[in-house]
Amino acid sequence: MASIQKRGNSYRIKVSCGYDTAGKQVVQTMTWRPDEGMTQRQMEKEVNRQAVLFEQECMKGNVTATVKFEDFAGRWFSEFAERSLKGHTLHNYRTVSQSVYDEIGHIRIDKITKLFYIK
Repeated sequence: MASIQKRGNSYRIKVSCGYDTAGKQVVQTMTWRPDEGMTQRQMEKEVNRQAVLFEQECMKGNVTATVKFEDFAGRWFSEFAERSLKGHTLHNYRTVSQSVYDEIGHIRIDKITKLFYIK
């Protein structure tokens, strides 16, 4: 369930998305700002609607703003690779993965692009 907190002229919406592999709670947040001229009642209805929409997006896994590459890759290995790849291919991917994690494992997924260069 989403929690809503009024912060000045905006609202912060927080959704819990479970726990990561280290046992730490994963929380996604977003900020919603009302349009000019909205009444208090309209703001309350709209922020509740936005909270429901944001919670649905989080539960689908579409919000990845704070996911690091290493966490994403670990999830990919468990949800896709172990089921779809043959043993030798999976072994080779896992062997290479540690050197990749050392280079880009700490970077957020949304910051990695095709033009991303390692210095």
